[in-house]
Amino acid sequence: MAGFTPRITHRADSLDLVQGMITAGLGVGLLPIGTPTFAEVRLMPLAGPHVVLRARAVAHHGRLTWPPLALVTKLLVQRTASARSIPTPPGRGPGG
Repeated sequence: MAGFTPRITHRADSLDLVQGMITAGLGVGLLPIGTPTFAEVRLMPLAGPHVVLRARAVAHHGRLTWPPLALVTKLLVQRTASARSIPTPPGRGPGG
């Protein structure tokens, strides 16, 4: 993909929406490794740059202590910490 300069026109939270836009011929997209893909979507590995998938837990004020949500967020934080093999660039960590 040398010489390819992206022009970002859309951002989507739904990976199905991203794939739908790709199959409609609206461009290219980035998908996490292991994402089940539509038959019309072709995956190509990236040699660089390093890409980070970010996730956020959004809850009403005071609800992060609700036991089911607290457990899920705790497990996500633990999984992220154990899976992180490349240091987070400055300004890209929590709150950055």
